Amino acid sequence: MYIRFWGTRGSIPTPGPTTVRYGGNTACVEVRDSTGALLVLDAGTGLRELGISLMNSNGAKPLTVDLLISHLHWDHIQGIPFFRPAYVPNGLLRIVGPKHDRPMKELLGLRMDDPFFPVDLDNIPANIEVSEMADGSERQFGPYRVRAASIYHPAPALAYRIEADGKSVVYATDTEDFMTGKKNPVVELATGADTLIHDAQFLPSDFKETWGHSTIDAAIDVAAKAKVKRLVLYHHDPDRTDDALDHIGLQAQRTGREKLPGLEVVVAREGLELEV
Repeated sequence: MYIRFWGTRGSIPTPGPTTVRYGGNTACVEVRDSTGALLVLDAGTGLRELGISLMNSNGAKPLTVDLLISHLHWDHIQGIPFFRPAYVPNGLLRIVGPKHDRPMKELLGLRMDDPFFPVDLDNIPANIEVSEMADGSERQFGPYRVRAASIYHPAPALAYRIEADGKSVVYATDTEDFMTGKKNPVVELATGADTLIHDAQFLPSDFKETWGHSTIDAAIDVAAKAKVKRLVLYHHDPDRTDDALDHIGLQAQRTGREKLPGLEVVVAREGLELEV
């Protein structure tokens, strides 16, 4: 598999001179298998950039896009109204996310209702299908086998394990599992994974308990316990500058090797492409 990061920031987009190298767009990751089949993880503002790229490579032809949403906080869904392939008639956008007390399509639609956006979700030209996954459930999306796990976050949220081509990627953003004192579902989900993309918004010095995010050290601890091959630090704090992330990356690589010899630690940045 191949993965590309279109948005790596958490909470709010952060354009500006101090975030040029790691990027200011919020969460969005493109996944491809050996045949080029597309799977998208989260729909932050990075989804807009991905949509432009897809239109440039495919023209105005309708596309089928499977989009897995971790949860419905703004920074993970803001890109949906600006995803250009959704405005191509006869295209298909299949959106999947966690269960709520109300249907997820209804909740997504609220963010686009008048007066918040000029185009209602039901009036988007492409066909929109919205469904939900539960803790422990599995589904097939083309060549991808996906298993979901509920994680500890103020709002319902899922982590996903994606398998194809004999490889595995785990996407676990917005998780504060290490604070609960309970069994960490991400460790089980990620056990033996080739790549773990893990929330790493905080340092111990700026950690906010109950906000639903992890520290860099906690992400490394999960990766070591799960014995993954590669850890990608993700969902950077909006106040984290490029220079700060450079420093974090160097320290995280040292700590990672101490915790699990051979562990590769990477700091996610916009445009980063990794082979799994």
